[in-house]
Order: sequence, then structure tokens, then C-alpha cells
Amino acid sequence: MTREELLKLQEKKFKRIMKLAFGTPLYSGKFKEAGLRPADITSIKDLDKLPFSSKQDIVKDYRAAIADPNDLSVFHTTSGTSGTPTVVGYTNNDVETQISNETRNILTAGFKKGDTVINTSMYGMFFAGICFHEAVRRIGAVVVPSGKQATGRQQADMIHFYRPNGVIGIAQFLLKWASLYEEMFGEDPRESSLERGYALGEPVPEVKRKLIEDVWDIDLRIGYGLTEVGSGGECEEKFGVHWLEDLSFVEVIDPETDERVPEGERGELVYTTLSRTGTLAIRYRSRDSSYLVSGDCSCGRITRRVMPPEYRLDGLIKIKGTLTSPFAIDSAIFSYKGVRDYLVVVGEDSSGLDRIDVFVDSDSLTPSQLESLSDRFGGKLWFNPSSVKVVEKDSIPVIGRKGKKLIDLRAEGDYGDELNTFLEKYGESFD
Repeated sequence: MTREELLKLQEKKFKRIMKLAFGTPLYSGKFKEAGLRPADITSIKDLDKLPFSSKQDIVKDYRAAIADPNDLSVFHTTSGTSGTPTVVGYTNNDVETQISNETRNILTAGFKKGDTVINTSMYGMFFAGICFHEAVRRIGAVVVPSGKQATGRQQADMIHFYRPNGVIGIAQFLLKWASLYEEMFGEDPRESSLERGYALGEPVPEVKRKLIEDVWDIDLRIGYGLTEVGSGGECEEKFGVHWLEDLSFVEVIDPETDERVPEGERGELVYTTLSRTGTLAIRYRSRDSSYLVSGDCSCGRITRRVMPPEYRLDGLIKIKGTLTSPFAIDSAIFSYKGVRDYLVVVGEDSSGLDRIDVFVDSDSLTPSQLESLSDRFGGKLWFNPSSVKVVEKDSIPVIGRKGKKLIDLRAEGDYGDELNTFLEKYGESFD
């Protein structure tokens, strides 16, 4: 369809979704508090009259945002990356909508009929595994539902055994499996059956994407989305994910003033669902920092693109008085060739000062590179690590569902016995 036709479709869907929203306990209460009646919201142009909603609203009462409880089909949760997982209710309509969404995304990412795709996304309470499973089937491809295996060696073995030409999963795991693949089978991963990949679940710096593409000799596309809203996927331009604007509306606001920012300016991404009938997201603050790209794309799609966020506004961490993000650390460390994996642990020394220990899985870093890595991560970050240590291959523990690379021991949290065992072997003492 043309851009004009898309905007008309958005208008039609917005009017329907507002009728549903006024009937939910959560949004009817918010609208009443803001002094709004249904007659006040007649067009998507009235969107900025509406109050914002947030993760906290849904966590407080996850049933209060559900528009059609009689058609509920399944509950799923977010990963809980930034705290308590959010429970999202999907109606039968929503399940079909999201499967269609991911089907379109993997087609955008170059997957096609006849492919064999290993889906390493977790099945269960997280929707990604099941959703991509069905999406792969719907394009006429074969799915290998590996999900999350107990070890990376099992994933590498499945890639070798089933010979898929496509893989869906988390970027840093794709990188780790390449090393294991070579070790286990004595084969160069570039000679494997893999041709394309789709990475999701975390920000992926370009230097990391290039590393994964080179080590496997694949074309890697990036996906981005929210369980509460929807998602988008990259085309061959690899410049932002094509957001499916017929399914949800996206705005960018200044997180300080709450006002919309001009097109192309960075701010907080805010979403409004247009096609769901279960859990609704109305002006939902994602806390993701990014910007939109509009205009013609060489692939021919007319949708605006969302640049995959580099960080969450509530995910920044202060180290030695400087705010930074896991994305920045990722970019800095993977700029050194030969890095397979790493872990950054932040704690306090006996004086109460911040201590930063960097553990690197690599057998090719030279002494000068290690020294450079210690020197403000090669100039990319404005603090110096307390120590940089090379550890044994495949010894860095997988922390959490996505394999956290930045551990802040100053904050409360149980990171499990694996981290404690690792630090006992390689780390210094933390207070």
C-alpha cells in the first residue's frame, strides 16, 4: 500500500483501539483522571492529549489493561531485563497478530521458503520462541526448535547435525557457538551450512555484528521489539528495523519534557498498539532511547524505521562517576580482534571505591592490546578498569537468560553459584 493508505488504516484502527481502551480499568481510570471523554479523542492527531502509561502500570495489575478478557488465549511475560517481568495477556487475535508480525520480520530479514532454520529463542513464558517457531513454518521453511539448551556445546552440535542455513538467537551466543563449533568438529564455522541469521533480545554494536558475520560467513540482520507492543526487522540496508506501523504506532519524546521531538532526533520511544485486543499499550513508555528514520528505503518498504536502541534510559550504570551502558562496553571490547567472550564485574574495594574487573576470553590478545584495553577501553569509555585478565576458553559463565556481560555487585541481586565460582577462581576480593 501507499504511505497515504497506511495512514488511513492507522486512523481506522486507532479509533477502534480507543473504544477498547476506554473500556479497560487501567486506561479508563487514566483518561478520567486527565479529564478526557471518548468524544475528546476522535483522531490519531489527538494522541498527544492522552496520558502516558508504563511498565509499572501493567505490573501493578496486569489484568487491568486487557480489553477483551473473554477471548484470552495465553499469558506470556517479558524477560525482566530492567526489573520485575511484565505479564502480557494475548487474545486469540493477538497471537495471530504477533505471529504475522514476526513472519513479516523474518521475510524482511531475508529468510525464505525452503530454508531450514534453527530457532534458539527460549520457549515457554517468553513469547519469542513459540512466535518465531510458527513464523518460520508460515513462510514455508523447516524449523529446528532447539530453544535454550543447557550448554553452548549442545547448540553447536545441533547446528552441525541438522545443517540449518538460518539461525535465530541472541548475538553473543551466536559468537560463542562459532568457537565451540570449531573446537568440537575441527571445522571452520565459515564452512558450516549457515547462510543467514536473525539476532534479537539485546543491542548489537556494528563491530559485534561484523565479527559474527565474519566468523560464520553469514548475513546477520537485527530485530528489535517489546513483548507488550510488537517488533520490527532489518532489511538488506541494515539501517534500522522496519516498524510495522499498521500494528502499532510509534512516537519519540523528550524524556525530560515529555514533548515529541522532531523527526530524526533521539529520545524515548513511545508505543500505542493498534491491532491487539488483550493487553493494550497506550502511549506506552518503553524507556528505550533511539530515533526514527523515514523516507524511501531501497527495499521498497514504506514503513518508518526504528533504529535499534543502544541502551535503556533506566539501564545506564554509573561507574567511577561516569554514566555508561552495556552497549558502550560491548562496542569497546569487541573492537579488539580475537575476543570470543567477556565479563565486566563492578564492585567496591576495601576503601569503598568502585572497582572494575574485566575478564576476557581470548587466545590472541597481545600484551600491548591488553594494555590498551586497560587504558579506558581503547579511548571509548571514560574510566579505567582496575584489572584486565585473560581467562580460559569457554570459562565465562552465562548469567541470566540473555547472558549478562555487565554485573554490578553494588546493587542487590543473586547472580548464582556459577558467578561466585568464577570469581573465586579469577577475581579479586569485593566488599
